[in-house]
Amino acid sequence: MSGKVNWKFTLILCIVGFMLALQYNSMNTPSTRDTRDMWAIRNELAKEKKIHSELLGEIREVDQTLASYTELTNEKTAEALQNTLDKLYKQAGFMPTTGPGFVIEVAPSPESIAFGYEVEPLSSELLTRFINVVNQYKGNELEIDEKRFTTLSWIRDINGKLTVNGENVSTPPFKIKVVSPTIEDSKKLYNHLLSSAIQDEFYLDNLILTISKPVDHITLQSWTGGFENQFLKEQTKEE
Repeated sequence: MSGKVNWKFTLILCIVGFMLALQYNSMNTPSTRDTRDMWAIRNELAKEKKIHSELLGEIREVDQTLASYTELTNEKTAEALQNTLDKLYKQAGFMPTTGPGFVIEVAPSPESIAFGYEVEPLSSELLTRFINVVNQYKGNELEIDEKRFTTLSWIRDINGKLTVNGENVSTPPFKIKVVSPTIEDSKKLYNHLLSSAIQDEFYLDNLILTISKPVDHITLQSWTGGFENQFLKEQTKEE
């Protein structure tokens, strides 16, 4: 009988000891810490503040547009709506645009020409990568081989040919035009592309980027792909 009690007592002590060990381990295990240094945290904070500032700017612009509508007379309402529509068409790329920017020539590398390599079309993956690098700076507009690139554009490889908006992109050499909101924005993007690894990625495909210096006036042609309205309907006067 005494041995049976001792066995139960030993089992209880083992359970209690195991639970105490788990509690001690959980109390002494350090929580996951943010190991980033101060500069990394400051950079992250700066990015978030920039996004916040851009959103506030967009909200302020919409509020100003709404306020201008409330102050208009009936005679001026149609004109104001047309101006807003033209602005939206321009932002969407449906109208030609002129602004500060630069031109990039995509051409075969001198080494590939010297060795007699066949010039291959630019791949859709590399062009998409390039566009992502450009879009790190907001507000830039593109024209790729005389084809306007907008939010409605698409990039595909069709039968081994690179296409933008369903139109074939020329085998290099061809030009890419970039227009920025201001000349300062254009210079920032220009310097970023010069120091970016994107040039090395093109060189691996036997291509080089020749980037001209920013100028005050670069013209992009309008989007020619058309627009399909799926949801908006015109309201008649009777309605």
